[in-house]
Amino acid sequence: MTGPAPAGATDASRYSLDASRYSLFEHEEEVIRRADGMVAMLEEVAAGVRALAEAYRAGLAEQRRLVRFSDRMQAELQDANQRLSSQADELLRLNESLTQEIETRRKLEEELRRFAITDGLTGGFNRRHFLYLAERDARRCLRNGHAISLLLMDLDRFKSINDTFGHAAGDDVLVAFAALCRSRLRDLDIFGRIGGEEFAVVLPEVDMHQALEIAARLRTACAASEVVHRDRRLAITVSVGVAPVLETDDPVEDAMSRADRALYRAKSRGRNRVEPWDGTDPDDAEAREDGVLASPGAGRPEITVTTPTAPVRTTRGERASDDRDPA
Repeated sequence: MTGPAPAGATDASRYSLDASRYSLFEHEEEVIRRADGMVAMLEEVAAGVRALAEAYRAGLAEQRRLVRFSDRMQAELQDANQRLSSQADELLRLNESLTQEIETRRKLEEELRRFAITDGLTGGFNRRHFLYLAERDARRCLRNGHAISLLLMDLDRFKSINDTFGHAAGDDVLVAFAALCRSRLRDLDIFGRIGGEEFAVVLPEVDMHQALEIAARLRTACAASEVVHRDRRLAITVSVGVAPVLETDDPVEDAMSRADRALYRAKSRGRNRVEPWDGTDPDDAEAREDGVLASPGAGRPEITVTTPTAPVRTTRGERASDDRDPA
């Protein structure tokens, strides 16, 4: 039988058991382990911070590069915009200059075309364009079964006006007569200066009876007008030959030839008259001189002249016989 253990042996055994269960530095070791863990975590955090710092540093460098690139691009864009703006202004100036040049050329072309088809003094069509328009309207009217007539007009004693008062006075007379005719004709009528003091009118859709009435109105208006040249008023008259344009006319100058024969008759019968073509040649043997047929036995040309008491003007009213003295 085992007796009780000695007291010393029992204490030693207790202390030996406690030593197997506890360590004197176990707490410190735990602290150290935790410290190691914390150090490891700090190292990880530090590594992350370093990586973040490196990434931030790289990002900052890239950002700086992008900023510098953006600044350079903005500077280049601003410079390009200034160049484009300058070029746009230059293009606008060139466009304005081109527009002005085009407009100038258009006006010049219109002016050249006007010079090519009109008489520079009176504004009526010249002979070539007058005949072109006359042929065109004659074909149209005759094709549609409409009448068309022609007037040939010659200012009486025009050569004497030039010889007595000078060509400037003659020009004033021509301009005034052309304006008078255009003011009394329709827009569709064709008015032209054939040469010298001779004018012609094509009257589309107008028969001989109507044409004679129109010619009579023009003759009356001319006789009732006066042309002021410097200090003198000149009374003018016109002789008119009227002829129809026929289907057999080729070209329309055939009708002008008939109207010319009627005009010849008006001259031979005293001037200041309207004569129709009657299918015969004039029987007067007197010859024209510069487009004006002199009356048999005529002496000094008969030109009525007065000295104006009012500012220079051209009237279309009735002529007063008591305010003119024979030239």
